[in-house]
Amino acid sequence: MSSIHFHHSSLLKNQIQEELKKRLVERDYFFVPQLNQFRRVTPTGYQCIILNWIPSGDTHVLEVYLGVRHDAVEDLALPFTNGLPELQNNNFTLFTSLSKLFEQPVQRFNICNEEDILPAVNEIQKGIFSRGISFLERYTRLENVDNLYNADPESPMVYLHNQLHRCMRAIAIARLSLRPDFERLAVSYREQLKQMGVAEVVLDRYDRLWRYLRTYSMN
Repeated sequence: MSSIHFHHSSLLKNQIQEELKKRLVERDYFFVPQLNQFRRVTPTGYQCIILNWIPSGDTHVLEVYLGVRHDAVEDLALPFTNGLPELQNNNFTLFTSLSKLFEQPVQRFNICNEEDILPAVNEIQKGIFSRGISFLERYTRLENVDNLYNADPESPMVYLHNQLHRCMRAIAIARLSLRPDFERLAVSYREQLKQMGVAEVVLDRYDRLWRYLRTYSMN
């Protein structure tokens, strides 16, 4: 991309960010420029609206994702995955495209010039305010996250695609939720990992997390 195209792309991206800032500030979201995210702090972590800006020649693409983070879940699970410690504070417990809430594939907004900005922002605002905010609020409650993860351990999760991380997070969530079937769930997820053919080192990390959670106290 030439410097002229890069400058034009940056201007369009910044205008979209500024337009969304005006609309999201009333919902207590603040912008994190280095991550292209709007965040709202919660007692358990944060809610997040992520802008994925893809510069490409004369037409740029914008995608919108939603994330929910539960600090306690991520702090328990991450040390036993292969996640990078420096990224720990930016991990999501749930993550999905905004369009998935409408049972649609990822929606890509094509932005060529300033005239494309307001229609895209209006559509994004409509999606966030009609279903996005309620999704984020719903899964800020741990009991709803627990139900999503653990009600049916053998079924795929709609809002998380890494099955290894699902298994790790799921038993952490079960322990934090004081589920009486914690051991049954842990056995089920371990069996899934074996069926996936993960390496022994991964099973060892899972087993260490399992043992740790058995004695974990939230006090």
